[in-house]
Amino acid sequence: MTILLYNPLSKNRKARRTTKKLVDHLKKTHQPFRIKSLLKIEDLARYVNETPADITLIVIGGDGTINSFVNKTFALPFKHRTYIRRSGSGNDFLRSVKTQPPGPQTVMKLTTDHTQHYFINGAGMGIDGMISALVNRSRRKNKMRYFLNTLKAFIMYQPQTLETVIDGTPRTFKKAYLINTNNGAYIGGGMKLTPKAKLSEPLLDVIVIHGMGKVLLFLVFLSVYFGLHIHLKRYVFLTKARHVIATMPTPQTAQCDGETFPDTLHIETSVTDKQVELKPYHKRLRT
Repeated sequence: MTILLYNPLSKNRKARRTTKKLVDHLKKTHQPFRIKSLLKIEDLARYVNETPADITLIVIGGDGTINSFVNKTFALPFKHRTYIRRSGSGNDFLRSVKTQPPGPQTVMKLTTDHTQHYFINGAGMGIDGMISALVNRSRRKNKMRYFLNTLKAFIMYQPQTLETVIDGTPRTFKKAYLINTNNGAYIGGGMKLTPKAKLSEPLLDVIVIHGMGKVLLFLVFLSVYFGLHIHLKRYVFLTKARHVIATMPTPQTAQCDGETFPDTLHIETSVTDKQVELKPYHKRLRT
């Protein structure tokens, strides 16, 4: 038996079409299933916990849906076979999953001035948070919209002095545009920001882009799609860590798997002991 958990708001409400295609496939292949909107489940943790362990779950949505699922079920033992069917605007987590060996993924923790949140792909603050906020306010969410909002953020964003403590070692970056602490390789609909990140690894890949003008920043941005920016060591700081503290002097927008947190001066990210195994769904599977 399979339960389909779908987010009807994912990808500008196009999830219903994706869900219908999956439903038609399961009917055609005579696989028993039930379907449930995530918006109609008041307590997802309780719902999942009361679902028998031999039931397969298929979560239909993008990075935001996956992030919400991980947060709401964080306290539960991971007992179900769980698959992800892409239906969002970003799908960066699935991009990383498909390029790495099968296995569990480590869940990370983000703490800001105002909240605590878990994440499975990436978190940070700076210009990436501004871009995420602009994209979230857009009526259409696609690669072109992300690109246009990135250009808008380049014009608007003012680089900051960034104070960090990375695994206990303090370090200051002048004219910093962003700090990201990632578990996955991709952000922003296919930008290969941390190409060496491993979802199964109990380490965060930390990246700081700093010390450059906006013309060079734009060129770096273009190179990120191919992962070539990591060779610009004068402007791109990369390391691996278990615990990161970052502070900027003026309020920023922090982001966590695309969810945004405005008015943030301080973020702290760390590795947890929690692991999940979310697998990409494809039609050859029989659940």
